[in-house]
Amino acid sequence: MSHTYYPLHQGGENNASNMTMDMTDASCPIAAPQLMYTLTSHLGSPSSLSFSPSGQLLATASSDSTLTLWSLSTGSHLHTFSPRPTQISGCGSGINAISWSSDSTYIATASDDHTIKVFSIVTHRLVRTFSEHTSFVLCLAFNAQSTLLVSGSFDETVRLWNVGRNKCHRTIAAHSEAVSGVHFNRDGTMIVSCSYDGLIRLWDTTTGQCLKTLVHKDQSAIGGVEFTPSGGQLLSSSLDSTVRMWDIFNSKIVKTYTGHTNLKLPLTAQLAFHPGSKQNSQRIATVLSASEEGKVLMWHTQSKEKVVEWQAHKESVIAVTVHPTRNILATASTELENAVRVWFFPAPTQGIIES
Repeated sequence: MSHTYYPLHQGGENNASNMTMDMTDASCPIAAPQLMYTLTSHLGSPSSLSFSPSGQLLATASSDSTLTLWSLSTGSHLHTFSPRPTQISGCGSGINAISWSSDSTYIATASDDHTIKVFSIVTHRLVRTFSEHTSFVLCLAFNAQSTLLVSGSFDETVRLWNVGRNKCHRTIAAHSEAVSGVHFNRDGTMIVSCSYDGLIRLWDTTTGQCLKTLVHKDQSAIGGVEFTPSGGQLLSSSLDSTVRMWDIFNSKIVKTYTGHTNLKLPLTAQLAFHPGSKQNSQRIATVLSASEEGKVLMWHTQSKEKVVEWQAHKESVIAVTVHPTRNILATASTELENAVRVWFFPAPTQGIIES
């Protein structure tokens, strides 16, 4: 199979020939992803990264307080939002999470300075600042309409923000420890939150009422959670090296994915949808997770079979994101050099088909 390598940005490096593809499981049904390019810009370790819904941009955020935009088509650096006074006013403190608006025109950041900031991708200007959290903001997400933001903080609260009115719409005393993950369901009627207290909670967006609490018997700290597209299931990542799929209505775990190492960092797993074949245009779903030993793992959603496992970085992989329509993913590591890498991977040929 031939692979396309995009041009590199200035200061970048194509490490494909030097990168070791450590296939630790010979039964993995597809070849390891191939390194397309490495992105180098941040002075600190990256903390979060995400492709835009349009698929044209990659955003990376860092503990050095910067948010950087990259062109996927060229691999080139487009813009950096920075707190330095010589540049556009930026995030002011280390960034923990980012979220795109559905039309890819805005991006929001969650920072250690207790604030959420919203930037315009078109004008490169700061357009909103939300500052009612009383401690580090660890996670956030737009709803599908991009009219609301939900955030979670070390202050143990979940807050709902009206983006247009520039105000806090609701504060929920959600957990007994830091809130590590938040997400809206597809129609925005429910919010899910997770915490280091080991609980997953579902909330009514309109009333703020707790609809349900999910907890595993071990009650391990949870690093991240998200709804599946149908809204009937949740995917959670726990600091017991386990990714779990939950059935919301029955409050039961229906799938468990293991093989990675996650004992210290709040890593996040995600569903990845891959283009279908010429015979079947429906997309194939897999589960993807980072690992503290520098690896990335992918499992078939239904069979739990490991699709691929490879050594993406020398140090812990702290974030991974999948392109919305192409077989491309990006990884971020705690290492300072070569910290962000973009990969091409062959599509799996089986798995749950998205309806």
